[in-house]
Amino acid sequence: MKKKFAEYISYIFPFLLIITLIIAIHDIFKLIALAIIPCIVWLASAKLKGQNWDIEDKNCRIIPLILLAVYGVIICFVFNDFFSKVFLVNIIFILIITLFWKISMHCYGLSTLIMILLYLLKYSNNHYLLLLLTYCYIVFLILTMWSRLYLKKHTLLQVILGMLFGFLINFLINFYIC
Repeated sequence: MKKKFAEYISYIFPFLLIITLIIAIHDIFKLIALAIIPCIVWLASAKLKGQNWDIEDKNCRIIPLILLAVYGVIICFVFNDFFSKVFLVNIIFILIITLFWKISMHCYGLSTLIMILLYLLKYSNNHYLLLLLTYCYIVFLILTMWSRLYLKKHTLLQVILGMLFGFLINFLINFYIC
């Protein structure tokens, strides 16, 4: 029962990404460019390498991350907005870390989504909904940290550093890009 719950928690992350971007972006082309296409690239790369969708082997993550970094440069030229820059900076940072060490990309990504929601607070008239959603994501981040540990996908340090790097890099993006 616990294992099924932990697996369920791990599988929800891509859907949270898409939900957050639907809230943040009201342009279907940007939504497809920043969420759907990267998910397809990641899943195709995993399938070609014979890996699960979360690509446990850090060495197998490098090629899809390079592809996504190149793709990120292209979408930055096409859209030249906050969200495409966030995408590119985060992919490049994850790629650099992955060259040397494995972190939890689930925890990194959820921390990024939380920071995006906090960024949106500055521009939204619906503060209560965004705060509620942010608190829900924080709870989900904690559950995800537990699930990644329970499923033995990561060590405690990998999970904590994934979360901390996600918050730190996106805080710096908010501070320096915005």
